Amino acid sequence: MKYRMPVLAIVLIACPAIAHAMDADTFYLKAAALKKKGMAAMMSKDLKPVMSEMEAAGKSVKAENAKAKAAGKPLYCPPAKTGMSQEQVLAEFARIPAARRKTMTTRQAWREILIRRYPC
Repeated sequence: MKYRMPVLAIVLIACPAIAHAMDADTFYLKAAALKKKGMAAMMSKDLKPVMSEMEAAGKSVKAENAKAKAAGKPLYCPPAKTGMSQEQVLAEFARIPAARRKTMTTRQAWREILIRRYPC
């Protein structure tokens, strides 16, 4: 009973931090910095958050597209065999002006990139 309040306080403080997605500009800057480090990026504390952010954005946009496709209006239409290199992903993020990247999540930017790159 006496532990309930401190635990509740910790959970309430931590939840917004967990739910907050990285903005696209932060993602782009961190990813570009990691790319410049080469193999040394494997030791960077930024590697895991950047990879997790991209994975979450990819899964979310893919699920949204699958739902839209099932309704007959896909968001984007990639070819059967598709993929982008690190350079291509960074170049696509760079195409979005920095001022706009700062106002959008990585997920929103990735969605925009896929729609632009693979129109239906």
